[in-house]
Amino acid sequence: MGDGESPPRKSGDPEIRREQRVLDRAHEALRAMRARAQGLLDDLRAAGRPDLEYEAALVRRVQSLGESRRPLLFGRIDEVTGAHWRIGRRHVEEDGGDVLVVDWRAPVSVPFYRARPGEALGLARRRQIMVEAHRVLAIADDVFDAQLLDPGAARLRGGDALLQELERARSGEMLDIVATIQAEQDEIIRGPLEGTVVVQGGPGTGKTAVGLHRAAYLLYNHPELARSGVLVLGPTRAFLRYIAQVLPSLGEEAVVQTTVGDLAPRVRIGATDPPSVARLKGDPRMAEVIARALAMRRSPAGDPVRLGARHLSVSLGPEEIDAQVALVARAEPPSKTGRAALRSRLIGLARQRLRDEGRIGADEEWFGRELSASGRFRALLDHLWPSISPKQLVGDLLSRPGVLAGAADGILEPEETETLLRTRTGAIGRVRWTPDDLALLDEASFRINGRTRSYGHIVCDEAQDLSPMQLRMIARRTASGSLTVLGDIAQATGSHPYSGWGEILPFLPPTPQLRREELTVGYRAPAQILQLASRLLSVAAPSVNPTTSIRIGRHEPSFLRCAAGRSGAEGLRAALSLAKDGHLVGLIVPEGPLEGELRRAARHEPRMGLLDEHGITRPVTLVPAPLAKGLEFDAAVVVEPAAIAGTELVGLRLLYVALTRPIQRLLIVHEQPLPAPLVETG
Repeated sequence: MGDGESPPRKSGDPEIRREQRVLDRAHEALRAMRARAQGLLDDLRAAGRPDLEYEAALVRRVQSLGESRRPLLFGRIDEVTGAHWRIGRRHVEEDGGDVLVVDWRAPVSVPFYRARPGEALGLARRRQIMVEAHRVLAIADDVFDAQLLDPGAARLRGGDALLQELERARSGEMLDIVATIQAEQDEIIRGPLEGTVVVQGGPGTGKTAVGLHRAAYLLYNHPELARSGVLVLGPTRAFLRYIAQVLPSLGEEAVVQTTVGDLAPRVRIGATDPPSVARLKGDPRMAEVIARALAMRRSPAGDPVRLGARHLSVSLGPEEIDAQVALVARAEPPSKTGRAALRSRLIGLARQRLRDEGRIGADEEWFGRELSASGRFRALLDHLWPSISPKQLVGDLLSRPGVLAGAADGILEPEETETLLRTRTGAIGRVRWTPDDLALLDEASFRINGRTRSYGHIVCDEAQDLSPMQLRMIARRTASGSLTVLGDIAQATGSHPYSGWGEILPFLPPTPQLRREELTVGYRAPAQILQLASRLLSVAAPSVNPTTSIRIGRHEPSFLRCAAGRSGAEGLRAALSLAKDGHLVGLIVPEGPLEGELRRAARHEPRMGLLDEHGITRPVTLVPAPLAKGLEFDAAVVVEPAAIAGTELVGLRLLYVALTRPIQRLLIVHEQPLPAPLVETG
């Protein structure tokens, strides 16, 4: 316990009773606020002349004022001036206007998160109030008195509440950290809207929580974002299910949460690319290949063309037609826009010719409409600047040798071109698309249709796993370059295993307001687990600083060596045993035969769920190692680490991810010899 920090007070203390009375008043006031909002909504609907925009706003307010499972308030600050404020997850006031709870995002709340010894920010005292449901369990005070405090003392804000939260059993869904945000996290959360902030954070440093709380903070302080929209991107749908309740618990529903792949044109995924092909499809050169493939669809006029409508006709020469095409193409518009512009120019060219010859008046607009509707004109336009879908463009590019060779000439090496080619049988609707095709389809859609839906702010988690082509997808969806980019280079296991953020930044929107932050304190895994996992970093990510845990766990990582062919069965047995102790357990396995074996076993074991089918809803969840990123469990059983690691750099990083998922206990089950960095303890 640091200087100036009082021991926690438990039930029966007069201060506990005082805080309980305030909490009870706050819940009564919240119910009254909701009733008033519901009354306004009922009156509006009864009036018979609905204002739909106002009605929608009232519906959102009624929903936001509902009771939550999470504590309504969790702190108090006493200023040296005598004023005091209680801090909570939303603003609560009584009928007379007396404020009982201040929203954690309000400026007055900043000292609650950032005050520290030697920099009290005007506080005399900060109180952490530990609440469960509607009951105050304990309080702990920081007294900011210069005579009592050592300015050099460094300790956690609200340490008791934080440790209590970390020791809490997992529920299968991520919860907000609004009551326990630390100063380094708060500075990122409250950063300016403008520009891009890149957050490097090791496992368990709270980077995902920081990104989500930043979204909630920006929506609160920048109401215009409710109109322009906030987009949160996660690595997998399982991850999105895991974080789904964080923003609603903070009162924010106006956020789109999805994966990067789901932003692309919808196609049926029916195949998987080998690593070499996946890497090539994610290469930024593919954007130029797609642009050239689209341009190659255009053809020169060739011969003079006679066009007409009703009794009027005109002859246009190939040179003047091709000149119009060149003028449009020079501006590099989206293909659909360029086609419309060329249509307008050709009509204008024909009309002007007739006017010069005195055969049409200036106000005869019918000519343009009927000319563009004629079969000959449409055939000419289709020849010069054909209309094409993104699926057709990419499908032809990847399956027709002549198309790919022409589009990739001078951009890709011949052997790379051969690597990309695949066999296609039948119509475009029968193509077996792969996940790595999605970024190509999105690029094609952008080249053909122009800018897609853009957002006022984008939060992108696990960005270290995105290819350059996927990063381009994100860049073109930001209206002003306002981004929060989160990731950990040590966990870069995508098709492009970056060695540093400098390799990622060129594919994000250029901005003079780039801020780079690093979170180095781990709040999830205890020190023993992080120390074990960090042995991999000297090989897997030598440029990354190891994460330092805030706590020593009660259990050392343990190892179980088993007989040949028994690692799957022993891993499952160990996971079920841990689950009996009330732990939520992740059974993390390499992809392949072992995963298949355990998936079959899950059909006969009701306590075991599959991540892709059940989420984290059962005592034991089977997790293929590539899908473990971002998840957390009370305990993790990691089976065959050598098979997870393989022989590639990416595999070692994947193992690093797997080892850092548990909050309390880690068991490693193996038949194969352990990877060299783990042998010392194994």
